[in-house]
Amino acid sequence: MKFGTLQNVIEQPLSSVFTVASELGFQGVEIDWYDFTEAQPGGPLAPENRSTIRQNAAQAGVDIPCVAAHFLNRGGLAQADKETFGLDAVRTGIHLCTDLGAAYLLVPFFGPAMMRDDQSVARLEANLRLLAPEAEAAGVTLAIEHTLRGDETAALLERVDSPAVGNYWDMANCMALGYDPLEEIAQLERHIVRVHAKEYHRGDDPRGTPDQLHYEGLNRKPFGEGDVPVPAVLSALQQAGYDGYVVIETGKFDDARRSAKAALTLLQELTGPSQ
Repeated sequence: MKFGTLQNVIEQPLSSVFTVASELGFQGVEIDWYDFTEAQPGGPLAPENRSTIRQNAAQAGVDIPCVAAHFLNRGGLAQADKETFGLDAVRTGIHLCTDLGAAYLLVPFFGPAMMRDDQSVARLEANLRLLAPEAEAAGVTLAIEHTLRGDETAALLERVDSPAVGNYWDMANCMALGYDPLEEIAQLERHIVRVHAKEYHRGDDPRGTPDQLHYEGLNRKPFGEGDVPVPAVLSALQQAGYDGYVVIETGKFDDARRSAKAALTLLQELTGPSQ
């Protein structure tokens, strides 16, 4: 396994994020893409800036394993009124990833973008079938992150049947939704193409529901001190054959860099020497 951090976790702009990530010991940085316009001319991720971003990462000795298209949580491939925008956004994201040397594009489905019925799942399936050949030709994998159960996700991805489409799995989100993380890994197995690591602590709150995904239990405690069975999760991922990036999405607490470093250290201790 390799270990990376989301850009926002260490609170750094593109100009310094790779250097800081390298100093902390991370092997990769997952880039935040918050608004579609950021990848247009004049934006921080515009075509004219991408070679510089890629060079800065290389000079720091850090990968760009993924770009996270956060803005797609406002709606996209699974919503009838947002399909055209979602298709344009993902196609732009494929080009962005290619230019940055990122092999994965995170396509999320939370909040307004959440899949709430069979029709939205079917719409996503059709759009993934449409986009998969384009992604595969570009050498980019579309990694969907969502609220579906592991068995539902595996069935969806089996139907899409493309090496360029997989699941971005989060060890804490699944617990916030009431799913068992070890059961999820067993159900998803080879379909897991990227992993987010963060903490969940239920406390006295009732179990989460899909409509309440971003609630207090997520990152309520430092990584490794909550309810996520981190050692068992990492072991199960390894047994399932997963050897890709685990990207921290942990809380910042008193100090963003110190909290990120503590999470990284725990991951390294639990998995042994980095590969």
